[in-house]
Amino acid sequence: MAVRNVPLIQNQPTPDQPVREQSRLVREQAVFAARSRLTDARRRYLNHALPPLGSLLVRHQIAVADTVEWPWARVSGWPHPALLHGRSLSDGAHPSLTHVRMGLPLRIHSVDIVDWAIIDARGEITEGAWTRMLRSPAEPPL
Repeated sequence: MAVRNVPLIQNQPTPDQPVREQSRLVREQAVFAARSRLTDARRRYLNHALPPLGSLLVRHQIAVADTVEWPWARVSGWPHPALLHGRSLSDGAHPSLTHVRMGLPLRIHSVDIVDWAIIDARGEITEGAWTRMLRSPAEPPL
């Protein structure tokens, strides 16, 4: 009986797929935690219930090409639950994000928020920032 060569299965996992899958799950859990508490963060911001000289930061996602970036912004106004105003805390990395530059104003839709953080006068995080140790989906896992 002759032995036939069997073609390789097309969808075999690569060695780094378990790491990517775990990174994706951790990222999703962090985003869920942040979004589930976002209404309270907005209420505290509007009621001036942040630490003295503190600020509210949000991390939002911006779609670029076939991926996304997750820059942070400092909230400067939140006139409507669906839309806030802020200032970018970094430059966009993708060439199509020339409008995302540190210090420039941004309009951010609440549905694009993936995390938030309250910082005190020293710039220390007092609450939130569940994704701070995570890479954005555009970045490969460590």
